[in-house]
Amino acid sequence: MSSSQDELTATVFGAVQSLSKLRKANLLLDTALALIGAGQYGPEVENYMEVYLRTPDLPRNDVVKALLARGNARKAGGESLIAKAEQDFLTVLKLDPSNREIQHHLRREKVKIHFAHDPASSRAPVEVWERIASFIPRYHLRTWLFVSAFHRDIAVRMIFHTLDLYFGGDDQEALNRGLDVFDRVKADPVFAGRVKSLRLHWAYEEGDMLDLMVRIFRSALPEFKALRDFEWIGYPEMRAEMVQTVLATHPHLHGLGLIGWHFDAVGVSAFRSLRKFTLRAEDDDGFADMGEVRTVLDANAPTLTHLVLGAYLARHHSWDSAFESPSIRNLTHLDLVDTRISMVVLARIAHAERLESLTLHGTFEDPGGAGVVFGADHVVGGRHTFLPHLRSFRFVLVGHDDQAGLYRAVAQFLRGRTRLRRLDLGNCPWEMVREVLPELGALRVLGVRIAHFTAQTASALVDAIPRAIAALHLTTVVSDRALNEYASHFAPFPSLAFLHLQNTTKHRPKPNLVSEKDLQVQTDLWASSARSVATALPALDFLGWHGEHYVVVRSGGGDVWSKGGEGSVELKELPCRRHLDCGKGVDLGGEDAAWLERKDVPMDYEMPVGSS
Repeated sequence: MSSSQDELTATVFGAVQSLSKLRKANLLLDTALALIGAGQYGPEVENYMEVYLRTPDLPRNDVVKALLARGNARKAGGESLIAKAEQDFLTVLKLDPSNREIQHHLRREKVKIHFAHDPASSRAPVEVWERIASFIPRYHLRTWLFVSAFHRDIAVRMIFHTLDLYFGGDDQEALNRGLDVFDRVKADPVFAGRVKSLRLHWAYEEGDMLDLMVRIFRSALPEFKALRDFEWIGYPEMRAEMVQTVLATHPHLHGLGLIGWHFDAVGVSAFRSLRKFTLRAEDDDGFADMGEVRTVLDANAPTLTHLVLGAYLARHHSWDSAFESPSIRNLTHLDLVDTRISMVVLARIAHAERLESLTLHGTFEDPGGAGVVFGADHVVGGRHTFLPHLRSFRFVLVGHDDQAGLYRAVAQFLRGRTRLRRLDLGNCPWEMVREVLPELGALRVLGVRIAHFTAQTASALVDAIPRAIAALHLTTVVSDRALNEYASHFAPFPSLAFLHLQNTTKHRPKPNLVSEKDLQVQTDLWASSARSVATALPALDFLGWHGEHYVVVRSGGGDVWSKGGEGSVELKELPCRRHLDCGKGVDLGGEDAAWLERKDVPMDYEMPVGSS
């Protein structure tokens, strides 16, 4: 040991000796807590705690903090040892299955009895409760925060898995919430570790305010140590200096999203571990060369499985160069949004045999040629030759309503796909969709457009879709009756958790178009009509009503919900869609509804931000 280190040790020892008894105890506690936080709990820390707790006249709050920290550390250590013991037992079982001692142990584990008065954490493993929580929408999962510490811990992990923070615009509350999150992340590493996906929404012009917010974000970014997915949404777009900042702190991100009007992220191809890459660039005149998109795909070819590319149909653009990348063959999920689809791109998609999910939203440069590609699918030995593993398919075309041959080829392409779970065929004629639906036994999510909706078409739709359907979006232009009057038709579907009924000619009453009295009457009618749908369908958790979204809150009553019954139904309106949300909006209870209600398909450029 060097003389300088000896001197330091002696000086620190002398300084400690000069402290009062209480300050010495606080130093001991702080040291113990730091070691526990670093995962270094052991006999030495246990001794620190024992000595600290034997010190007289300690503040009650500090004693409580010490006992809680020690209790949690002991519990975590015990659970870790139990898990290791189980691994030992499993290894013994593999080596010597007939061993009598291990058989006795297994029998003893099986006959454990948990009584009703035992806490929930004892009656079922935490993995079971986590699985249950994964099926509960976040709106309702919040109630777990007040049930018990056990349930709260599970709920907090799930609620804060993904964070959306908004900076800019007129929403001061959202700005303050974002700043509070950054402050907490710096002060609470446990909270920071819960955040796995971070989505930042920006709406700032160049200036001092933007510079200040970016500096605050940069100071907080390194604290998100468990971050796996990052998206930069809005303007100004993510630029070269921010790319380097994220690279320095999180070089191994699994998902990266760049959503804005331009592609400005020079140097983004330096990422090497991306599993998902999202680019939404309305213009091709950003700071970054569009050729870097191909470089990103090439650099991440070994890991990339999900690609999302979006453009703007009103502007000339091409993805031909990007689709020459060998990474296209490895994709399992591909989304092309608001984009022109050339025959080069479609041919490359046809060779991406691993695709399980495909979204094609936009315009084909050669609709006839596209029809030939889809029509070339054959079934050989019970297996489709074109995209044999497909489980999700969205086909929303713009300007091709007269291409009956193309839609017919796509309908034929879908026939007999018994593994298909999610389907949205956009403006495909209802008659063609109806012929395909009975062959899709695994279908759980459906988006369908029926231009003229009647009692007969309602019955035909109900007869065509599987009873296990979980999410349905019905769009119509003309309806013989108000859509809520057809709600009872969907009662035979016990798993229908999300239903969106939309007439494209119907909108919420506008205050600038009618008198105050008429506005109140029409608004009440609007709300009661939506509520009647939820009342008629007891399984419904979320409701879409002419483009707006609501969470269904039920109280009292039990399983039967009717106007004359004991139960009551209330609809809580969810935040409206935002431009550039790129596929994600508010939580609608699960991936199925999120896929069905994707925010950027289609994008309405005439709609002001914040309207629905």
